Amino acid sequence: MMKSAYRCSLTFLAFLCILKVCELCQSIRGSRASKLVAEGSSLQLSCEVQHCGVTGWTGGWEFQEMGTTGFTRLTPSERIELSNYSSTANSTHLLVDIHNINQSDAGAYQCKITWPAQITSRGHVTNVNVTAVWCLTRDHPSPPPVQPRSYTSFAARVKPKKELVYAEVALNSSRRQNDCPKQVPEPTVYSSLHFS
Repeated sequence: MMKSAYRCSLTFLAFLCILKVCELCQSIRGSRASKLVAEGSSLQLSCEVQHCGVTGWTGGWEFQEMGTTGFTRLTPSERIELSNYSSTANSTHLLVDIHNINQSDAGAYQCKITWPAQITSRGHVTNVNVTAVWCLTRDHPSPPPVQPRSYTSFAARVKPKKELVYAEVALNSSRRQNDCPKQVPEPTVYSSLHFS
């Protein structure tokens, strides 16, 4: 009776180990993340598929736009590149490269894998926020003049400012990088103060 219980325990432990190996072999490795990306720049996301050499799985990246429900599969386009590479015989990295990021790219990204028995696995979500582009423009009215200040304190006399320059920064309404000037024009200098 003791041998039977011992054999049953070993069988159960072996079964648990097999389940654990299968769990590790059919999984997506990654961590939750939040990324802040400037408009017009590029972004690369990666997830690692642990498949232990199993073939027949399919997968890719999914995207959920901010304010919507449900993920949609990403497909290659002029701005979106999808690729993969095998780091070992047991794992493959899935990559997505997004070029010329814009506000419509803000949202949640995750990997989704479908295994041979139609079992699915999803990776952790990466939330992407896109910051607006600010451009220097000259087609806005000049800023109001600044009233002169009296610098009588000791600190003001010890560390005087060498130069005062006014510049204007305005948000470009179309929010596209192409609308920004290629070269930023020289700022208009309204006055210059030099201390010796």
